Amino acid sequence: MTFSVDVMGFENDISEAIKACRKFVSKNKDVKIILVGNKQEILSHLKNEEEFEIEDASDVIKMTDDPISVRNKKDSSMYKAIELVKDDKAHAVLSAGNTACYVFLTHLLLKKLNKISKAGFMPFIPTRNNVGLNILDVGANKEVSPIDLVNFAIMGNVYVKETRNIENPKIGLINIGTEDNKGLDYLIEANKMLKENKQLNYVGFIEPRNLIEGEVDIAVADGFVGNIVLKTLEGTSKTISRSLKDQYKKPWNWLGLLFSIFALKKIKKKFNYKNNAGAFVIGLSKIAFKTHGNADFKQFYSSLRMMKETIDNSVLKKIESEFN
Repeated sequence: MTFSVDVMGFENDISEAIKACRKFVSKNKDVKIILVGNKQEILSHLKNEEEFEIEDASDVIKMTDDPISVRNKKDSSMYKAIELVKDDKAHAVLSAGNTACYVFLTHLLLKKLNKISKAGFMPFIPTRNNVGLNILDVGANKEVSPIDLVNFAIMGNVYVKETRNIENPKIGLINIGTEDNKGLDYLIEANKMLKENKQLNYVGFIEPRNLIEGEVDIAVADGFVGNIVLKTLEGTSKTISRSLKDQYKKPWNWLGLLFSIFALKKIKKKFNYKNNAGAFVIGLSKIAFKTHGNADFKQFYSSLRMMKETIDNSVLKKIESEFN
């Protein structure tokens, strides 16, 4: 299998992406990786010119670029990386660049699966019970219909069953309360439709405060709500981490650190997203993953692993079969 990897336009050093690709192909002999970006810059990080195939790109999509404006950036690394998948020269694509532009270009260049009107953007979130959670959509679609939410649940269900080995994933629909009559009309209708689908282990509405507890394996939302939830979780995590560091800078508080350091390390490991740093643009006819804009070696590597798991488990074919 062949992956195209956009190694430009993200906030970390290009060497992090290349080191991850080098390690991944050494561990997975059935995988070939095409590096997409400025050829001379890429070559400066390779052991020799034959180490990787390179797709030269003279342009870069910046983090500040507007999604609509990149439609014509056809020589950018991101555009070319996605185009390789479109033209069947690669089986999957990965980028750490501008998320909004990436989601836009994947929708522009790659067809949706049959009977899917909207593709979702689905990351993995660690939870307190060590199982983890997939949430979709987190930004691809501001507005959705009830049937779109049902389709998100069906697609997420296939992915989680096949790649996370959870036989009967619990699915929840994010809402302001758990009562059936709470929330906006489209959520109430989607809740009703999901309850009628006996192929899904749907547990009903779930409030955002319970997501990190691990009460469900898949959380479904429109892109607007999902993005707010995701960014709130990320912001809360950063604030707690900074607050702890501030406290340990104060006199004598370091004594408390000595007694709690092992517990804190376990908590940090539990909620370390780097082991599953890929977000799947699910619902397209090709496999497209996105990793964090400041991705390091570990995040790139885990995203490559998640792409391979998606292919090895025939996730796209199994999703298609659910809608045939």
